[in-house]
Amino acid sequence: MHSVRITQSSGRPLAELFEALADHNRLSAVFGIPVRRVRDGAESTNGVGSARVLGLFVPLGMEETVTALVPNKSIDYRISRGGFPIRNHKGRIEFAERDGRSLVTWTIRFDSALPLAGTVVQRVLSTAIKRGLRRIA
Repeated sequence: MHSVRITQSSGRPLAELFEALADHNRLSAVFGIPVRRVRDGAESTNGVGSARVLGLFVPLGMEETVTALVPNKSIDYRISRGGFPIRNHKGRIEFAERDGRSLVTWTIRFDSALPLAGTVVQRVLSTAIKRGLRRIA
């Protein structure tokens, strides 16, 4: 099992940060790669059941599906298609306020089908998320 955990503090209002990270079509600015919503959620556009493709298309990219969402509190998702060599990828983005600032904590846990690939993916994800959160913070 591999994991990534990144926390970013921001002076932006918590609701703005939540909206920026909940809207699939705005995630390209975070990741620096194409991201687009491919399926709306059952109750809201970017809510539970909604899906996004990261990258050009599956299998060159991957599809992530939102599994739980509490507005301004948390977003849970998992890879639902593609992503090899990553398996059992689950992510959680948590939002909080502390000392007058907004905090975003992004946690990802996953397994790897290839021995060294997990370590490489862990480093790539960590770097990408750090950069992306700084862009929107």
